Amino acid sequence: MNKKAFDIIVIWAGSGWLTSAIGLSQAWKKVALIESWKIGGDCTNVWCIPSKALIDIASKNPEIWVVKALERVREMRQHFRNEETPEWLKNFWITFFAGKGSFIVKNTVEIHTVGTVDLLSLQESSEIEESGYPEGVSLQEKNNQQITAKQIIISTGSHPKIYDIPWLPASKVLTNESIFEVTEDIKDLLVIGGWYIWCELAESFANLWVQVTIVQRNDRLIPREEEETSELITESFLKKWIKIFTNSTITSVESENILCIQNNSTQKITKIPLWKVLVALWRESNNLWLKIENGLVQYNKKWIKTNKYNQTVSKNIYAIWDCVQWNPQFTHWANHEARGVIRNIIFPYIKKCVRNSPLPATLYTHIEVARVWKTYSELLEYYNSDDIVSKILYFDQNDRSIVTNDEGGFVKINFKRVSGKILGATIVWKGAWEMLPVLTLAMNDNISGYKLSSQIFAYPTKSELIKKVADQFTVWTLSNIRWELKYFFKDNLLQIVTALVWISFITIYLCLKSYYGLTNLELAKKMFQFVWQNAVWGPLIYILLYAIRPIVLFPATLMTLMSGALFWVFWGFIFTMIWENMSANFAYFLGRVFWKKMLKPDSTGIVADLRDKLSGDSFVPILMTRLLFFPFDMVNYSAGMLKARWRWFFLWTAIGIIPWALMVIIAWASIKNVSEFDPSTISFEPQMLVYSWIIFILSLGLAKYLKKKDF
Repeated sequence: MNKKAFDIIVIWAGSGWLTSAIGLSQAWKKVALIESWKIGGDCTNVWCIPSKALIDIASKNPEIWVVKALERVREMRQHFRNEETPEWLKNFWITFFAGKGSFIVKNTVEIHTVGTVDLLSLQESSEIEESGYPEGVSLQEKNNQQITAKQIIISTGSHPKIYDIPWLPASKVLTNESIFEVTEDIKDLLVIGGWYIWCELAESFANLWVQVTIVQRNDRLIPREEEETSELITESFLKKWIKIFTNSTITSVESENILCIQNNSTQKITKIPLWKVLVALWRESNNLWLKIENGLVQYNKKWIKTNKYNQTVSKNIYAIWDCVQWNPQFTHWANHEARGVIRNIIFPYIKKCVRNSPLPATLYTHIEVARVWKTYSELLEYYNSDDIVSKILYFDQNDRSIVTNDEGGFVKINFKRVSGKILGATIVWKGAWEMLPVLTLAMNDNISGYKLSSQIFAYPTKSELIKKVADQFTVWTLSNIRWELKYFFKDNLLQIVTALVWISFITIYLCLKSYYGLTNLELAKKMFQFVWQNAVWGPLIYILLYAIRPIVLFPATLMTLMSGALFWVFWGFIFTMIWENMSANFAYFLGRVFWKKMLKPDSTGIVADLRDKLSGDSFVPILMTRLLFFPFDMVNYSAGMLKARWRWFFLWTAIGIIPWALMVIIAWASIKNVSEFDPSTISFEPQMLVYSWIIFILSLGLAKYLKKKDF
């Protein structure tokens, strides 16, 4: 079979494709795009565009009926569909393939042209696993073809998970993919789930005179938001006659039109009319057809695993958006990741991680909710309550809101105590999403509350309330400066004491060197003479000095070299293994203590990525650094700072330093007559040097083998 060759293959034309495929084609890459459904994916067809169109139509035309409103939504959606066509893609020199793509090997994708049935509607078919295609799907095998590329981007998105609910007739069930296709009026709508888009749809249908009921297992709507946010949204919904059952579950259907809801706390049963049910519980990735195991891609329950650069285990294959494990399901996040992939493909030697960027999210209800990063309750997973200062101001304290009679909502910012770092922020107001970028930028560039307070905001504007919240934090901190300084010293006491001890040792060490006029080599010579001349106390003092050596950063290699010359191979190796392990663990705990407050669990960036990797499986990173002879103290301090698990650090340090210690000790044990300190009398044993080089080469070979096997 002839295979067409491309630079890039993008699988599925969802939100991520628009940025990645077009962006790479404009960078003179030969791009192939595969799609078996609609160009534009969920966002254009069943998510962002139709839902926001319905919000606008319902709020501006309350007299319109549901059927007419949904007809207008489909007309608006068709406008975008008419723009996003295979013909339009030709303007960007993108080759479009209509069909299903699946991996043959990691660089090759086979495209199957599917007739009669849309693949998206078959995601849950039980027959797929057995035969590959359900009955009724015709495959035009003669049109199947294989294409290859240097890099492949998976952007397959996700779909609603359909639960088998025995008490719920299938004809009554709607999802976000089917609700916009309704062609009959809806009298009553039950929404199962009280999260983002489902709150938007619930309010929109309520505006169209549909009796809406929301059933939520949690104790409040949009439970991931601030409590004040949930209270305002709930109050707004109740004014629109939306029935809300929180902390509740649906138990049964008594008749075709009656559905029973039970409160989990009081066990009270409520009966409501059953007309249509919008199921909004969970989503699953669209990876069923990919045969991703052929691409050597790791996945868990159909969710793809990637590294911080969105690369899978096969480094030439990238995955973005909500087909990726734990990824946020937002279109703007897909576009953000796609831009990062473009950059890393074009500049492969200077990769950049974009996955730790502060993520803004918006709820487009009548009272809009815009939030960036974490809420107060989420921050308590990483900080003590004393570490966080939350400040909130309502728009009834904003002059512009007062004169425009628009005083609902608030601005809430969570600050790190003393430092003023912004840990998360929420704005609730009709135009909240327009104000949020100020706070997103502040978090992305580490602009503190103090700096934000010093900025000039135009008056009178509603965004000025952001500055006032920052002012409130600044004034609160300065007016309590005595207690804030006390908190700072108490919170960092261990680090301050450690730093003072460290500085004291280094100062004493440098003063002694300066007073006696000694270099590091001369100081090592003095130490060597002392140990050589004191057979009993010498080794013990030597072990102690080696153990605390990391404080003054005295070179470990120099002391290990001395071990070989002092004690020769056998005892030199035994002593070195003792004091090197003591020294390594001492440096590890110094790094752990000193950097404890410097790297929080919610920290982002390259260092945080390393921390997350080491806190999981430290086997390969630590052992590899030892076998490859990385700087000894740098590894020790870094492992402590990055919170590598101590038991793994201890074990793989004890094993990993064996080749290094043997190599150095044997090399210096080859020196003869070193005790006399007369260069003219020193001689070497070439055979010992050869042994040292053999150990060096074997260590590098073992490291390469372990990396290849990916232990």
